Amino acid sequence: MKKSITIDKSKCIHCGMCIKDCIVNCIEFDSEKIPKYVDGGDKMCIGCQHCMAICPAGALSFGGKNPDDSDPVGYGNSDDLLRLIKSRRSVRFYKNKDIPAETIDKLTDMLAYPPTGGNVDTLHFSIVGTAEKMREIIKVTYEKVCESNRDSTVIKFAKDGYNKGKDIVYRGAPSMITVSVDKSKAIAGCENADPIIALSYLDLYAQSLGLGTLWCDAALTIAQDIPEVKALLEIPENYTLNYIMLLGVPNVKYQRTVQREPANVKII
Repeated sequence: MKKSITIDKSKCIHCGMCIKDCIVNCIEFDSEKIPKYVDGGDKMCIGCQHCMAICPAGALSFGGKNPDDSDPVGYGNSDDLLRLIKSRRSVRFYKNKDIPAETIDKLTDMLAYPPTGGNVDTLHFSIVGTAEKMREIIKVTYEKVCESNRDSTVIKFAKDGYNKGKDIVYRGAPSMITVSVDKSKAIAGCENADPIIALSYLDLYAQSLGLGTLWCDAALTIAQDIPEVKALLEIPENYTLNYIMLLGVPNVKYQRTVQREPANVKII
């Protein structure tokens, strides 16, 4: 998206909120008290769109976007959100059916919104969209696992399960999502945090859509160890695979939340 701001002078109330909220101080008033970029401001701008989001009059457009097309801000019900967090479970039993295409579309749309360090777009997501494609990945996985002589705990674990007729890597999930990061572009210190933040957002959103999820270190290790599996995930060459999450319609229904002891928290 082009970094530019456009002001509808007929709407601007000269409140300066866009200037105050700009985290890189790239906006100032002109002689008519209309917001504009400072000299070189377009290069300083990180494209966070805070200026457009905060404008009370909808007078500021960023990158040619119409502020009237944005959704109104809403934070939902805190009790419902807490119940969702408490109810979220790792799912290891899935129905053998595709995730509906419209649900995949909703997940895809949501992935534009998790925060990243410096608002830098460094992430790539690969979503296995059909159970058929997932079966191809599973087939290649276990073919290569059974051929492997590597001294790897996960590969031995997967091979042992396969020999017993169990898929202990993918758990029969009909879909999964991988997140990869371009470390050359990521803000220092954020190259590992950004992918996990994105999957954490997706994890809860997926649960709200009736899907089950599983943070799957076994699938990650397999993809990292077996090039033929990684190739099926179509990760761009300059990206590093960070994590894998399984997805699918659960074939199990939890009836209540668990009860945990208080977290180890110190109020300072």
